[in-house]
Amino acid sequence: MAPVRERVICMSIERLQEFRHTDPVESIMAGIEADGGVIVRDFISADLLHRLNAQLDADIQKTRPGSDLAEEEAATFWGGQTKRFTRLAARAPAFAELLDHELMHAWAVRALKEGYWLNTGQAMIVGPGEKEQVLHRDITLWPMFIDAGRNAPECMVSILLALSDFTEDVGATRLVPGSHRWDSFHTIADPNRALPAVMPAGSALLYSGKTIHGAGANRTERTWRRGLHMSFVLGWLTPEEASPIGVPWEIARGYSERVRRMLGYISPRHKPDSAPLQWLIDFKDAGLHLRGAGD
Repeated sequence: MAPVRERVICMSIERLQEFRHTDPVESIMAGIEADGGVIVRDFISADLLHRLNAQLDADIQKTRPGSDLAEEEAATFWGGQTKRFTRLAARAPAFAELLDHELMHAWAVRALKEGYWLNTGQAMIVGPGEKEQVLHRDITLWPMFIDAGRNAPECMVSILLALSDFTEDVGATRLVPGSHRWDSFHTIADPNRALPAVMPAGSALLYSGKTIHGAGANRTERTWRRGLHMSFVLGWLTPEEASPIGVPWEIARGYSERVRRMLGYISPRHKPDSAPLQWLIDFKDAGLHLRGAGD
């Protein structure tokens, strides 16, 4: 189906809603449901922010910007002046604390009712001179949800965590409010309708996988925008990142049970007093296979 341009675009709001991490979960969820994404200030503590930056710094410094992808469209999407890498739970123990964040799981339990696990955790470091990223929906990974449009089930919850201050000049992520409820998800968004998620370090943009968004242009000469994306996806979908391969058991076994579940070392579709439905070994939860292996 050929994309069409949306005529009645989105909600007429001038800035994204903002909350504190101490605000009622119901209020934050209502904001996301209404607009498709909200800012939560002080999403993580100053201490966790410091440790994430410190533990990821060496990888940020040594990673080259750009992509090795030969396909021009894909290389453009990743950005020529943007550094990206995954395997965050193997690189930074502090990432496991983010992966265990209570607000993220409170949201996921409400939105992803059939069980969920980590889709991906990515460092996204936008460099000086980087152009605006193409606006997109993360659920494009699974085309059937794009075809279903607004009637598609909620399948992904995402955050973009600011590891440094997000301003418009350094490329704050842009979001199109209301785009998660358009009739057709094949519609092309008007970039002028996107609102920047301007927020201080330690804050996060929480948004649905259905919502159109994209990194902004970094118009500075020297400042790198440090960001971290993390998303949870329905347990019956194949995640973007192969976490059990990227984060070896020798590292994962030191994390909490919930973090191990997010990383794929325990069945993502599991209810108390019932057998798991997927991710099994000999018809038992994959996690049981690891008992006696340092669990």
